[in-house]
This record gives sequence, structure tokens and C-alpha cells, in this order.
Amino acid sequence: MSRTMAAALLVLASAACGDEPSQPAAEATAAPGPAASPACAPVPDLALSQDFADPRDAYGEDSVPFRQLEANFAAAYRKACAEGLLAQAPLVPAGVPHPGTLFLVGAPQANVVSIYREGEAQDRPGDMALEYAFIAPDGQLQVPGEDELHEAIYCAAHGASEAEQQASGRCLPD
Repeated sequence: MSRTMAAALLVLASAACGDEPSQPAAEATAAPGPAASPACAPVPDLALSQDFADPRDAYGEDSVPFRQLEANFAAAYRKACAEGLLAQAPLVPAGVPHPGTLFLVGAPQANVVSIYREGEAQDRPGDMALEYAFIAPDGQLQVPGEDELHEAIYCAAHGASEAEQQASGRCLPD
């Protein structure tokens, strides 16, 4: 097998696995193919925060709503990654106390999904939070959809310009 063909197979196999080629780029002389998705960190794990208020234990990590949330979030994350929204920095930055994890924060009055880093006064200082009205004031369970989660990822990773915020209110939770 020629060196060029072997390099091409290595690059293709690495791309399929989401790994970086193990040899220098100069040696990988394969013809460019379709643009690959930008490299992204793995989809963060979702976990209930310690102060997640759920008296009926209906939103537990083995519940149908939680599993649906995980599926919706994974789809939104993959879409954001494919769009390059996470190319500059991971959604969960390095140096947080619990790397690779977003903690669910219940906000019964919230009207949008928000992703942010917790301040020092919060329950998990420095950790990343995903806030939403998971349990409405009337006790009804709610699961944000893929589009809502994608918008939250966009706002956390990229943000809206000042003009966009003023014109449409994008990335400005009420």
C-alpha cells in the first residue's frame, strides 16, 4: 500500500471516529473531501442540582422527562457543533469544579432556557447551569425542545449582538 493511500485511510478512519490524525498534517496528502464538522467536546452530561425542587421526584435522572431532555439536548448540541458554534470554546469550560456537566436548575417562572456559569453565591460556585421551568408553578412537568436548547447553546457560546438584542430581544431572558 502506498504511503499516500495509507495516510488517506488514516485520515478517513480518524475523521469517522472523531479523532485527530496521529501523524503530522504534512504527511496526510489525501485530496480534500467534504468539510468535516468542527471538533467539539463530547456532549455534556446533565445532572440535577442539589437544590432542584422536585417534591414528587418526577424529574429524576431515570424518568421519562429527564431522558427526553437528554435526547433533546444531545440533538441541539450536535447541531450547534455542526454549525461551528462551539468551535472557539467548549460549552462547559475547562477549570469548572465538575468538568463536562451541566447542572439543572429549576426556575418555575422562567420563559426561556438559559445556560450560564454559577456565581459564588450559588449552590455550585463555578459550575455550569442549565436553567428552565422544568416543573411549572402548577406542578406540570416541562421538557424544553431541541430548538429551545439550541438557542440557549447559541446564547451561551456566541451571544447576540447589541443590535440583535435590541431588535429582537435575542439572548435576553425576561
